[in-house]
Amino acid sequence: MSSFRLAGTTERTRIRVEQGVTSDVGDAPMSARPFRGWIYDRLVAGMTSDWYRAVLDRLPDGARVLDVGIGTGAALARCADMVRAKRLQILGLDIDPDYLHRCRTELLRAGLAAQVRAEFSSVYDHDGGPYDAVYFSASLMLLPDPSAAIAHVARLLTPEGRLFATQTFQHRRSPLLERVKPMVRHLTTIHFGRVTYEEDFRGAFRDAGVELVELCTLGGTRHYSYRLAVARLHDDEERTAA
Repeated sequence: MSSFRLAGTTERTRIRVEQGVTSDVGDAPMSARPFRGWIYDRLVAGMTSDWYRAVLDRLPDGARVLDVGIGTGAALARCADMVRAKRLQILGLDIDPDYLHRCRTELLRAGLAAQVRAEFSSVYDHDGGPYDAVYFSASLMLLPDPSAAIAHVARLLTPEGRLFATQTFQHRRSPLLERVKPMVRHLTTIHFGRVTYEEDFRGAFRDAGVELVELCTLGGTRHYSYRLAVARLHDDEERTAA
């Protein structure tokens, strides 16, 4: 559990801040809230469904999976064939009630309600498991303390478990983009977080004491790329957990 706390906040606000606040639901006008999930799916789900497939393809049959930042569930629902074929059991966490409402509808529509469950929870407070895999779909670097999140979920993995993360990387430092990117949420209601560079991403795993064993490119341009990271417990941690 994270030690990150804010004095004087409500429990719901505390959880949203700890999770990294993936959206501005608390600030969105009531008239806009029914459309927030629709906007998210149109802008994000098409791309992230390919990321999900890349991760699901690596999972063993019958794997127990923790999905940190499941969002509206649309990306996962588009991979329903793989979830069913591999008999996966997935628990998805999110701290956005609007997204979770849409997520549960998407899972029902996709026929995944028996295999995928969505829960309102902070990753730092979650103590379930053990899991064969934990997946952060572009959610890791949104968090206020990515290293603490990695270290926490690593303790929930089986000794042979793997931690997966997909992330957009900017290739060169861009002070302008660093200022502009956090402001995009005011136009889209989606919090895309800060600009991520490879050295910062690698540093989060190093600080957490978790071994990053693979970082492969899924797509991108000359200026940025989408990558899949695979990490595991160090050998000494595996022996201790066993």
